[in-house]
Amino acid sequence: MSNEKIKIGILGIGSIGSVISYLLKENKFLDLFYYNRTPKSHIKILFEGSEHNVSIDKLNNFNKKLDWLLICLKEHQYKSAENLLIKLINPDTKVVSVRNGLNHKAHLLKYTRQENILECIIDCPTQLKQNGIYEQLREPIITLPKSRLATGFENLFVRRSIDINQVEDFKTESWKKVCESSALGAILCLSGETCWIFQDREMLDLYKSTLKETVQVAKADGASIEDDFVDEMVVKLLSYPKEKSSSMLLDRLKGNPIELGAKNGVITEIGKQRGVPTPINDLFVTLLKKTNAKNETKNN
Repeated sequence: MSNEKIKIGILGIGSIGSVISYLLKENKFLDLFYYNRTPKSHIKILFEGSEHNVSIDKLNNFNKKLDWLLICLKEHQYKSAENLLIKLINPDTKVVSVRNGLNHKAHLLKYTRQENILECIIDCPTQLKQNGIYEQLREPIITLPKSRLATGFENLFVRRSIDINQVEDFKTESWKKVCESSALGAILCLSGETCWIFQDREMLDLYKSTLKETVQVAKADGASIEDDFVDEMVVKLLSYPKEKSSSMLLDRLKGNPIELGAKNGVITEIGKQRGVPTPINDLFVTLLKKTNAKNETKNN
């Protein structure tokens, strides 16, 4: 039996890429390679009062054939990563897409076969603090479509502080994540405030209305979402720290592109296809497109 370590590439070392890197580092049978536009020498994670450090000693090394490539990019970042994906994905590389949105495989079929691609949803509220530390607010929950490939990915993790679930109905789970992240993200992004704002009854009602609208689109698209889903999401929302932000808000404040297509954008698009009105999400998309255009002008 070969003693050679499994070669894992992690493309994108933002909040989620950092958390996954920290979790995988515990497996001594893995050799981790990092790929990131901005140079980094280390990752710092703060979780349950303890700070954890991960040294990055193999950054942007293209000389190794990867067994696995974990892509932790937002939907709109895939286009600028085309050259990297061509270099990193070989015919035998197993590719894991960790992002928001639906139908992750569509972006990757030009690089590899469908059977090599694993869609992955992660629920792990994490935000970057001013001192460069990623604060992880909860234990990660990873959801995967049930398959042999998913089992192989699950076996890469040795830590107990992670919950990994393989499900038969991945489409429904994907829609649940879209419903939650798009409602929370858009409201925080447009208000410019953190989760304290949901102490206001009108803002909480807006969150509920947005969820209800999106759930109707999800059901029309074939998702099986439970009747108490909105109530569960409200309980979850109110459990967040008042200072919790969202990736959409943070991108707006940094002047970066806002992840629109994979969230509110896909809701309005599928709503039109299925004949379901989406007035709230339509408004969100209109306003957020203006913000994105403003940021693009500022950065050019």
